[in-house]
Amino acid sequence: MDLRSLARPFAQLLTSSRCTTTMIPKRGHKTTARTKRALKIAPHDSFLPSRTAPFPAADSIIYNPPSSEASPAHTPFIFLPRSDPRRLALLRMRNNPGAPALSNGAAEADLAPRMRYKHRTARYHLKEEDVEEIRRLRAEDPIKWSVGKLAQKFDCSDVFVKMVAPASEEHHDWLQGRLERKMARWGPKKMKAREDRKRRADMVYRGEL
Repeated sequence: MDLRSLARPFAQLLTSSRCTTTMIPKRGHKTTARTKRALKIAPHDSFLPSRTAPFPAADSIIYNPPSSEASPAHTPFIFLPRSDPRRLALLRMRNNPGAPALSNGAAEADLAPRMRYKHRTARYHLKEEDVEEIRRLRAEDPIKWSVGKLAQKFDCSDVFVKMVAPASEEHHDWLQGRLERKMARWGPKKMKAREDRKRRADMVYRGEL
């Protein structure tokens, strides 16, 4: 028997097996999430806090300021070098709280222009009859005569309408029920966003942000 005739089937088998192995699909890092998971490496032990010593350790300084505009009042004095002009500005602010924190003889013309807010001048044009009419309309139909409509009708502010004609307990209960029915249709993302917004507002009131 010829050896060439025996070697030919083996060569065809190797060629076919090589082709099939190269056609097998391989899963790679084709998305950003997979790449992040692949590159997510645990930090070295030297970066982790000591579990034996009380946290924070005596020889460590933890400073994590919020992501906001830099201000000499928010920068720790110990982190400022002696040649830093913010150090002088901070000392000037501590000694004279009412003075502006200008360093190196900077004038007010070199700063950004002042923000001009639209201030509302107080007016006392409403009489006792108008106040009684606001209360009557508010008690008659609080849905039709809302705070905004009454303020627009009598040309006053919303705060004044809330002061002279507060809503009744029944109207507050109705508003709370409408809000609860509306929140019942919310998804988990919207509910979590509302909770995060309320948590941030509480942190602002406590001075944490």
